[in-house]
Amino acid sequence: EEFVDETLYQGNSTDRRRFLQSSADHAVRLSMTFWSDEMQRQGSSQGRAAAAAAPLLAQTCRRCWPDRCAWNQCWSEQHSLESWRAYNYPHVTAVYWSLYRLGRRFRPARVRRHGWRWYLQRAHGTAMGMWEHGGEVFPHEQQRVAGQAWSKVGNGQGTAQWGLMVGSIFESLLRDLLLEGWAEEAAELQQVMERRVHRWLSMPFPYGSEFAWDNTGHEEIATWLLAYGHEAQAAQTADAVSAYTSLSPHWAYCGSPPPSGGVF
Repeated sequence: EEFVDETLYQGNSTDRRRFLQSSADHAVRLSMTFWSDEMQRQGSSQGRAAAAAAPLLAQTCRRCWPDRCAWNQCWSEQHSLESWRAYNYPHVTAVYWSLYRLGRRFRPARVRRHGWRWYLQRAHGTAMGMWEHGGEVFPHEQQRVAGQAWSKVGNGQGTAQWGLMVGSIFESLLRDLLLEGWAEEAAELQQVMERRVHRWLSMPFPYGSEFAWDNTGHEEIATWLLAYGHEAQAAQTADAVSAYTSLSPHWAYCGSPPPSGGVF
């Protein structure tokens, strides 16, 4: 709960930069870590603080900043505040859903700062935020520098259309929304998930993620296909994992994706 109030959820604070998630629209930023010109100056107070807090990050960024860094290194603060990455939303949903359960299913409740309804509302809002804000992979740096709007977000575009790591939390959330009688919220979430399932069923191999070799989409896809009775397609999802997993109990013989993706 301390993490939720002081790092995760903006709440009544006016400083969006200090939090992972906006309280205005449940948008989840790409990262809390970023680099800046001020941090680049070793003699500045921010430069010294950054080097003390994250020496390896400082070492890396000072070699490549501002225009020679890899795509996953040394993001600007503006880039870190973007919210198109759908893969960030299930983890945040899981935090709220777990606290909802701790407040609802135990007596006395295991939560103190907020009631179970508040946590369930945040979980639902975050799940819907995935659909509203998820979008195409980040814009080119030139667009960002020029301040151009990145409009390819929302309604299942880009990253929101794929299965997501920990995405099975959405199915657990839907079950609890129905159990609580939150019909409007359940219907809203169910409509989004059915549109995603329809998309997967139209594809011969819908199991990827943001990278073609990634396998983090399998979990959620199989979960929803089973929930909607598509057992053959769910079995195909599991078969896709079996196809590259060796029977030999040794990681070196398993034909899993490269380490930059996910490995089951």
